[in-house]
Amino acid sequence: MKKLTPVSDLLSQGKGMLQRLREGSEAADRTLAGLRRQLPPELAREVWGAVLKDGRLVVLVRSAAWGTRLRYLAPQFREPLAAELGVAIERVVVKVRAGRG
Repeated sequence: MKKLTPVSDLLSQGKGMLQRLREGSEAADRTLAGLRRQLPPELAREVWGAVLKDGRLVVLVRSAAWGTRLRYLAPQFREPLAAELGVAIERVVVKVRAGRG
């Protein structure tokens, strides 16, 4: 019988698709953390996901009210966040999704 490999080992040492998955997850974590640093604390707590791809920042918030506030603040945080992450952010898209916790 073939020895089983723990998932943690696959993710930490994985190649190909697993490596892209790990890198994508780490990039999303960096983007979310950077975005939260740019926002007022009460709004930052309501943002539970952020992904940046091809100049498009997609942000997940818990309710429409917080989404509206985030859209309003987007011009203020877009450039500082882009500078922090070292990428261009051409567009901010806010999506309302009931999130974690």
